[in-house]
Amino acid sequence: MKKLIIFLSVLLVMLSSVAVLLYFEVIGTKTGKYTEPTEMSSQAPTTEAPTTEPPTTEPPTTEPPTTEPPTTEPPTEPKPLVEESGRTVLYEGRFLHTYCIGDDPTLMVRPANLGILGTEEYIPLLETVEALGYPLWEDDTDGTIYITPSAKAFAIPEDVNVPVLMYHAVSDNMWGIQELFVSPKEMEKQLAYLVDNGYDPIWFQDLAHVEDYDKPVILTFDDGYDDNYTELFPLLQKYQVKATVFVIGNAMGKSHKMTEAQVKELSDSGLVSIQSHGYTHHDMDKMDEDTLEYELGESWRVLTRVTGKIPTVLCYPTGYHNSTTVKVAERWYQFGLKMQGGLYNTSRDNPYKVSRYYVSRYTDIYTFASYIKQAGK
Repeated sequence: MKKLIIFLSVLLVMLSSVAVLLYFEVIGTKTGKYTEPTEMSSQAPTTEAPTTEPPTTEPPTTEPPTTEPPTTEPPTEPKPLVEESGRTVLYEGRFLHTYCIGDDPTLMVRPANLGILGTEEYIPLLETVEALGYPLWEDDTDGTIYITPSAKAFAIPEDVNVPVLMYHAVSDNMWGIQELFVSPKEMEKQLAYLVDNGYDPIWFQDLAHVEDYDKPVILTFDDGYDDNYTELFPLLQKYQVKATVFVIGNAMGKSHKMTEAQVKELSDSGLVSIQSHGYTHHDMDKMDEDTLEYELGESWRVLTRVTGKIPTVLCYPTGYHNSTTVKVAERWYQFGLKMQGGLYNTSRDNPYKVSRYYVSRYTDIYTFASYIKQAGK
């Protein structure tokens, strides 16, 4: 019996051991925390390389580019940059566009703006103007350049009768010497007579081609009275008649005188030539040469600035002049006018002693007609 108990005890122990082993095998399989020892368990664990191999790093191969480098050619000159010069240039009283090319300060201009036909896109302004003989003045006060082709000197045609008529005011408002005020009604009658009878009212500069006119006549108005703008100008526009107005340099804007703006408007109209009546309207036969130089030169400068055109004709105030007056006038102007003297003939009269007919308030149409009847002969 005792042996049986011992046998059963041993058997129970063995069964218990088997049960424990089976339990841990099952639990280890489920949790991964226990691994049944095998024959390899007694050896050191082996570390296997990952199944994905890292990319092999090889030094990059340097190969020449497939496209050939561009061939080296000499650089082409950049096209010059053309810009407005910024200078104020007045050509026959109107603004002229001038240009500079690149860094060159030379003033350039389009040929067509000077009335020149050519293939060049730009030409040098000052060089061209000098070659053409156009009068030019650069004002040292502000640098403005004035160019006046119509002021170009010319040979006066010989032996042509050109009646020059002298007027002053045109108004019925006679605030001064009455005979100086031609009635607007009579003024219109005289202009109509000129047009209806084939006369050609011209300026002094038109004498350069006086052969183009059958009956040339020059109408002149002294002192620059404001009625020349309010009364005379509308009549000139109505009949399309040219006239010359002699303006006193220091009197513009004063009592009964035209303003600078009015003088400029007349000059721009294409009907009125603005010319000089001196700077102060003092008698020029009493001035010394230095005074005359200022008197004539300052009037020249002032009128150029106001109209944008260089004047070429001087009317002696009250007609008084002497040899010194004429000598100085020749430096600044092309013509000098007296008050009276009758018919002007281009050969008989000295261009600095041009004669005129005086037309007053009391000049009737028949006397007027007699003054001009010899025109062109």
